[in-house]
Amino acid sequence: MKGRRYTVCAAILLSGLLLLTGCEKTEGGEISREMPATGEKMKESEVQAKKSGEKTAEEEKAETEEKNGPEETKKDTEVEEAPKTVLQTDIRICIDPGHFGGVNEVITDTGTYYCEGDVTLEIAKTLQKILKEDYGISAYLTRDTETITIDGYSNETLDNSHISLRGKAAQGADLFLSLHTNANLDGANGFDTYFQPVGINKPIIIANQIACQQETALKTGNSIGKNIAQMYRETGLSSQDTFQTNMDGESLLEWSDALNDSLDTPGTICRRTGNNGDYYGVLRGAAEAGVPGFIIEHGFHTVEEVRKQAAEGGLIDRWAEADAKGIAEGFGLLPEEME
Repeated sequence: MKGRRYTVCAAILLSGLLLLTGCEKTEGGEISREMPATGEKMKESEVQAKKSGEKTAEEEKAETEEKNGPEETKKDTEVEEAPKTVLQTDIRICIDPGHFGGVNEVITDTGTYYCEGDVTLEIAKTLQKILKEDYGISAYLTRDTETITIDGYSNETLDNSHISLRGKAAQGADLFLSLHTNANLDGANGFDTYFQPVGINKPIIIANQIACQQETALKTGNSIGKNIAQMYRETGLSSQDTFQTNMDGESLLEWSDALNDSLDTPGTICRRTGNNGDYYGVLRGAAEAGVPGFIIEHGFHTVEEVRKQAAEGGLIDRWAEADAKGIAEGFGLLPEEME
């Protein structure tokens, strides 16, 4: 009985001391103290921090919020999203930005300045980036500046006398793409050459001999054309809502000025043959290297609204996205979309 009396007394004394000092025991057995000025309770560890002059976690957070604002502080503590994982493929694409810097300028009194040789380079660089980041496809460019040099031949000399070297640069690649924007004959359709109606605007995909013999290549060319046509439907840049596809390489339409300049007709995949096989040197060069290839005529820079949207940047990105998606569909990385 005497021992119990001592224990009870000790407990009473301890409780009295805690009341006098403004302290209480926490569930974990740690003593917390109530600060007279604020009425907030502090753990013993925080009291020690106060004694040593160190800042508590709450004080550090308050200082950060005062300095950066609560929203910025929240951002700093948020966990960043993990980067998207894209499986890399062994597909290699040779991209040829058509012409070179300063070629095929369109300068009008009231319209927007445009230069095909500059725009094709922008499309090519954007396409290369999308292919790598979104589809795991590697691509290289025949030029990455405003000038081009292959085997010692540059710019005008290359394009006037040795243009097939552009296509031959695709040696070892799975596909060759020469990127362009289109034009029409002077005064076509009874309109000013550079102020054609939107009805002329359409994608035209020109295949080389090798592409006509390969299913994957034909799928790719058709898919690129369909994607560009769909984008035109969504942006109002064409009067057409279809693209004329063809998976029979032997029956592709032959390119002509009439086909090219026609109004209110859908874009299509076609061929253009010459005395030595493919008419265009870039496609002939790719064929000689054993590589399927296409010239992609994305749209007509003789339409003012096309020039305007390209100058603002949005159309260039959309062209590149349509090309990239078409390549992914053609090589089976994405399911083909039905018309």
